[in-house]
Amino acid sequence: MSRIKIVRRRWVWIGMVVGALLSGVTLPVVEAQIKLEITGEGGGRTIPIAVAPLSPLGGEGEPRVSTDFTGVMTRDLDLSGYFQVLDSAQGDTPGEGVTPESINFQYWADRGALALVKGGFSFEGNSLVLEVRLFDVAQRKQLGGKRYRGERKDVRRMAHRFADQILLLLTGELGPFDSRIAFVSTRGGRGRAKEVYITDVSGTQISAVTRDRSLSLSPGWSPSANRIGYCSYRQGGPYPHVFDLQTGVPTRLISMVGYSGGRWSPDGSRIAASLEQEGNSDLFLLSSEGRQVRQLTEQAGINISPTWSPDGQSLAFCSNRGGGPQIYVMNVEGGKVRRLTYRGDYNTSPSWSPKGDTIAYTTRSGGFHIMTIPVRGGDPREIASGEDPSWSPDGRYLVFSVRGRLHLARKDGQSVKQLTSGGGDDTSPAWSPRLE
Repeated sequence: MSRIKIVRRRWVWIGMVVGALLSGVTLPVVEAQIKLEITGEGGGRTIPIAVAPLSPLGGEGEPRVSTDFTGVMTRDLDLSGYFQVLDSAQGDTPGEGVTPESINFQYWADRGALALVKGGFSFEGNSLVLEVRLFDVAQRKQLGGKRYRGERKDVRRMAHRFADQILLLLTGELGPFDSRIAFVSTRGGRGRAKEVYITDVSGTQISAVTRDRSLSLSPGWSPSANRIGYCSYRQGGPYPHVFDLQTGVPTRLISMVGYSGGRWSPDGSRIAASLEQEGNSDLFLLSSEGRQVRQLTEQAGINISPTWSPDGQSLAFCSNRGGGPQIYVMNVEGGKVRRLTYRGDYNTSPSWSPKGDTIAYTTRSGGFHIMTIPVRGGDPREIASGEDPSWSPDGRYLVFSVRGRLHLARKDGQSVKQLTSGGGDDTSPAWSPRLE
């Protein structure tokens, strides 16, 4: 059963650079000895947390900076499933600062908060400087803080970054929010065309990647999260394409038709893909440029949807070699194959957890359901209704589609949240690695 416990320890921060345009500097923590730690699975206990509006530091500032930051922060913390985010509509206390001695902790305690996010911002020329901190309300201590510098447009990403840091402080593991999700959708008013889109984890900042007015399917991320591979019918096909998010240029990899579901290896040097030849779909190993290295399966029927193990040594995939579609695991070098799923007669769309111990997949039984199963085999566990699961970079969450909308759930099946809304049919989500 889930529980929240208090661990008394000194917490030491390590500074880091958070990107070429967005940099973060660790703020000093004095005598921060409290760490709230969430352990176990199941249950519904959450930490009440307040997210205060940002204060302008050295001037009036721009109100939208605070609105954008607190909106994203609140959304991330709610999606995490670990927090009860308190209503921030009541605003802040007058004249309150961002240091422990300037905060009216009793005010926040009276509102029921155990944790508090407070910060401020200023502009230095064209740069936005944002300072944000996390406090333990009961102990009246600062648990950690960051100072970010970037452009005005980076404020949402600053919020995602600090939400990740909050999870690191309170759960011992960095969060997944500084990442993106690619998916396929009919949104955009282009008839029956399906295009690839990307969104931040909030599900609200959605932009089109492809504009082919055709079918673009099966998106998958490169390890550096700056390229998306996908299957396109734009030139007939289906052909494998790669879209470079930095240049905005799509490239076709190989001329071989019948491509589907390619995935980069964890080191980015190889691509595992399914290629159809003479009515039979087999798995092939390609170089990162799309050159064929070798054939991995030679089994009649379908062999599709490869997903890499985190160490790059194995693949899980879907095959109907035993009758209905089931999940199999094979060693990439040796080729030895073993069947993983036995419950149910329709199991597909495997996704290997970044933690390496679990594979998620879709089963069809009175509807579609997301399941997880240990890599070594065993009893599967139902997570939620839906299909096409993809793991978060920290291995704690799954994104999947339910009736044309993307949803997110913790790997224990708790806290199922809808991500996307609006027109269009959103399917085939793929969660990126953490952004660089």
